[in-house]
Amino acid sequence: GDYDKAKVLHERGLRIMEKHYGEDHVEVAGTLNNLANVQQRQGDYDKAKELYQRAIRIKEKHYGEDHVEVSSTLTNLANVHQCQGYYDKAKVLHERGLRIMEKHYGEDHVEVAGTL
Repeated sequence: GDYDKAKVLHERGLRIMEKHYGEDHVEVAGTLNNLANVQQRQGDYDKAKELYQRAIRIKEKHYGEDHVEVSSTLTNLANVHQCQGYYDKAKVLHERGLRIMEKHYGEDHVEVAGTL
């Protein structure tokens, strides 16, 4: 895909969302996650981690630390650590995300399978 164009559009969207909702609003977290995905695909892992971590902080503040909305961003952050070779950190984040999913859906739910 055209990641440079996607990055510009997500950065623009982030500015609009922050202006409208404020920097720590839960709606901003989704845009942060999308921008982080682009940064990750471009190989800018440090920026991706920063954006995912910010999104996680916002989601935890809004939903709580063990909410399913937090889980998906934890998994994304784990994937960045894995790309960088930080396997221990990635494992911890993946396991936390999995625990949240199992708590929310149950161990044998199809949503949990996607986390495995």
